[in-house]
Amino acid sequence: MPRTHVTDEKPVISFRMSFRLSAWLKDVSAARGWSMNEYVVRVLDGLRDGWALPIMIRDVLEADRKAMGMDEFDYLCHLVASRYNQIRDQGGPGFEKKSKGHR
Repeated sequence: MPRTHVTDEKPVISFRMSFRLSAWLKDVSAARGWSMNEYVVRVLDGLRDGWALPIMIRDVLEADRKAMGMDEFDYLCHLVASRYNQIRDQGGPGFEKKSKGHR
């Protein structure tokens, strides 16, 4: 049985992307004070590991994703679409932040 080598070494991987996408990536990573690499790695880690949510929430979402027969990307799109429905049906953008006395 081959041994699994545990290391902190990180392979260098390159991706081709449009200038438009790379400009966007540069802007959003800079806005957080991150490198473009750090932004991409954190997004991919989030997609893989449940966005640092508590394990009980991740387990429920993972079970739901599997029951829906979706991969992680499609399930995330489904969750965003569900959020759209909340915004539309419950008072518009920022409805949770709006005080009850204001309209």
